[in-house]
Amino acid sequence: MTLSSIIADVRGNERTLTVYDPTDPNDVSELRRHFEVQNVEVNEATVPEGPENFVVLQDDGEFLAAADLDTLRRAVTFESGLIEADDFGTTQVPEILKHVDDTTFTAYGKRRMILASREIEERAWRTGGGELHAGFQRLSLFRDQWDLYARIADRGVHVHAYGLPDWEPPETEWLTVHDDDEPEVRDSWFVVFESRDRDNCALLAEEREPNEFAGFWTYDDAVVGDVLGHLRSAYS
Repeated sequence: MTLSSIIADVRGNERTLTVYDPTDPNDVSELRRHFEVQNVEVNEATVPEGPENFVVLQDDGEFLAAADLDTLRRAVTFESGLIEADDFGTTQVPEILKHVDDTTFTAYGKRRMILASREIEERAWRTGGGELHAGFQRLSLFRDQWDLYARIADRGVHVHAYGLPDWEPPETEWLTVHDDDEPEVRDSWFVVFESRDRDNCALLAEEREPNEFAGFWTYDDAVVGDVLGHLRSAYS
């Protein structure tokens, strides 16, 4: 088993995102651009009586989540501050993005990868306890996220950081460093949270072109277990 083979085995579930009575068509276009590389279809609809600029996510007709259009648009266009966040007490991932699970994607740039990572990092921060495994490709990239991960660790989460050994993180009780120059470490971006309450989730992708990633994120315990099982057996 490899990280690449796990990505190849995952198939995403298709979701439908309906925007009700949008006042600005550009907002809908921005949502379509964001979700076009995922298994999410974006539609528009009108209701005789109801709020404008309202978004609903469904799975085969089953309600999953809802959000204000502007809140969701700001998140997916990186205006909400999630990309630069180092304190989840002042930012929050929209509920809809938390329900676009078991999702595959084919062409995520770095900013989209950071946004997807934030959802899992925030879950670890809010849940507390457990382990958070993060692959940074190069450990020097972990340096830029140090303050954020220190705050996550303050909630009782033990952090495992993976990457090429181009920076030596400070020694601390909450951190285990896996410095490795294996190709899959160099080419993979992952954030995997194992919760004490089985509230597990994972983001896993590989860089197939410079700054372009393909992969998935999931809340399926079996898939999360496969990723963690490989990391522990290969890099313990």
